[in-house]
Amino acid sequence: MFAQDLLPGSHPGLGLFLISAAVGFAAALPIGPVSILTMQRAMALGFWRAFWPTLGAVMAGGMFGTLAAFGSGFISSFVLGNGFWLKLTGCILMLAMGTKLLTLRPVDRTVPADDFGPLKLSLLNFTLVLTNPLTLAFFLAAFTLAGFDVGRHLLNQSMVVGAGAAFGTLIWFALICGVAAALHMRVGDAFLNRARTGVGGLFIAIAILSAASLLLAG
Repeated sequence: MFAQDLLPGSHPGLGLFLISAAVGFAAALPIGPVSILTMQRAMALGFWRAFWPTLGAVMAGGMFGTLAAFGSGFISSFVLGNGFWLKLTGCILMLAMGTKLLTLRPVDRTVPADDFGPLKLSLLNFTLVLTNPLTLAFFLAAFTLAGFDVGRHLLNQSMVVGAGAAFGTLIWFALICGVAAALHMRVGDAFLNRARTGVGGLFIAIAILSAASLLLAG
């Protein structure tokens, strides 16, 4: 049984899209750096200014979904075969983001300035997701368990899978932005400053520990 057969009576592409969306949502569920930073921004800046930068991560999720649908092609093999350097790049980005968070001026919600900028942060989110080859491995494993025969699907079907994965990722970020933004005007600037400092310190600690584990494993 293939993934598109799991919803009898429906359009085959619809079943494929919905299952891919569920996989994309599940792949985004672990609270990683992008989700943590998104929640911190939503509390400080509100829903939309936290949500727009997540589109970079959404695009990366869609790309991984498409690559997984193609199976173990050249790009998939490259991503999975260069996990060390990709993870090291992610560590460097996290270290830079953590340092940036620690050195930003204190939160003042009367000033509409955004020290990161949505476009720059969207690109950073995109890169952080792409430098985690475990995400691609998760998509490959999930599609295999769902009965999706990656060797039998053409380009248009792979694009449906990618669109579904992106949609599922989008739903996750919209959800956490909405929950965190509900606290936007209910917490004080002092709390937001402490939260941002904590997130920055956490990013630096994760980056250092991840880099150390990579070097020791290598």
